[in-house]
Amino acid sequence: MGMNNYPVWWDTTLTIYNRYEDPQTQVIHWHRTVVKNCFWKYVGNKVTVGDTTLETNNTICRIPKDSRYKDKYEWVSLPNDMMSKYFTLGQNDIIVKGEVTDEINEYQSGKRSTDLLSKYKSLQGCILIEQVGNNTGIGRCNEHYYVSGV
Repeated sequence: MGMNNYPVWWDTTLTIYNRYEDPQTQVIHWHRTVVKNCFWKYVGNKVTVGDTTLETNNTICRIPKDSRYKDKYEWVSLPNDMMSKYFTLGQNDIIVKGEVTDEINEYQSGKRSTDLLSKYKSLQGCILIEQVGNNTGIGRCNEHYYVSGV
């Protein structure tokens, strides 16, 4: 397809961690994928209701269309040894800003997903995905996957 027309500020590399729980064994596995030329924006909002101020901190990501992407239902039905060739985006998956090589192991202290989140929250930023939109398809320019989370 030649050059894409994504805006120059889509210049961030992200590391996506997809969570998979084996239905037979209940064992949780995490699969890591690095994607480039993404958009990452931290949004801090303050809302005052009466005399209470609520702070909402949200991050928005846009990930360019990628041949490795599968919708969640397709990805979870892949054979286990194929999952790492693809990625998906779903609630409770994790995105870290930047390219990182950490492995998540829920059964090892210091290597759990909560450890990864607390490590990168204080460094360059990361989110637990809350919302996903698939903005790909005929007639769309800058086809991408939209993600937001905290």
